[in-house]
Amino acid sequence: MAALPETTGEFVSPDGIKIFYRQYQAESERARMVLSHGVGEHSGRYGNVIERVLPKGFSVWAPDHRGHGQSGGKRGHVLNFVQYLTDLRLTVELAKKDMPGEMPCFLLGHSMGGLIALYFAQHYPELIDGVVASSPCLGMVIEIPAAKKVLGSFMSYVWPGMTMGSGLDATKISRDENVVSAYKNDPLVHDRVSARFFTELLAAMESVNQQASALNVPVLMQVAGEDYLVNADSSKHFFEKLTLQDKTLHVYDDMYHEIYNAPEDQKGRVLDDLETWLQKEFRMT
Repeated sequence: MAALPETTGEFVSPDGIKIFYRQYQAESERARMVLSHGVGEHSGRYGNVIERVLPKGFSVWAPDHRGHGQSGGKRGHVLNFVQYLTDLRLTVELAKKDMPGEMPCFLLGHSMGGLIALYFAQHYPELIDGVVASSPCLGMVIEIPAAKKVLGSFMSYVWPGMTMGSGLDATKISRDENVVSAYKNDPLVHDRVSARFFTELLAAMESVNQQASALNVPVLMQVAGEDYLVNADSSKHFFEKLTLQDKTLHVYDDMYHEIYNAPEDQKGRVLDDLETWLQKEFRMT
């Protein structure tokens, strides 16, 4: 992968948390994109996407969520899921600063970031022109026992910042062993989640699923069919509940969770589908 023209910056959220972001400026700019990464990772892991869209005229802003990467905040902790939306809104506003009125801006989110992006699109449709959800976290692979939910709710109340391992199996993020190795050795990747994060994530999934009909911006969903980290069927059911006409779904039956980081002979298809959708929605050439 060629070196990307990256610049970095930061802003301070309303509650004082520093949010770090990366920016990639297209030479012949036609549109703008804000990227929302998954749990435990960071914005620097999306080179494959940026390398594809940047030459097509898409400038990219990619923040590290609070508690992740180079942003501030306790690792894997959030008091309220809405804080992610607030931080993302500030990033979108930053990305749209001085943007020509006719230029489109859209969101791309992966996993937990896909959940955040869909949640954002439901609440702030006036700020974006479309949303892409990659393997969005709309349901758990394994049903959480009621007793564990009760315990999680109790700990979220009495000790919200208590953290534990997420239990994420890194070998299941991609079939590409180089991707897995890089993930395991990335100092900006962590496996921590807090008690409050756990309950807030569950509440956010329930809210986004219940308000599927509220989504009224163009949507592309790209779902890993062989996903051991989030429930692919939940994404399919969510898509079926969407009432808007401009919606597209691709399911990649033979791929693991990180579809943009699939092996060389697979990820091209995923990126091609993304580019095709962008060409249709934003006349990208």
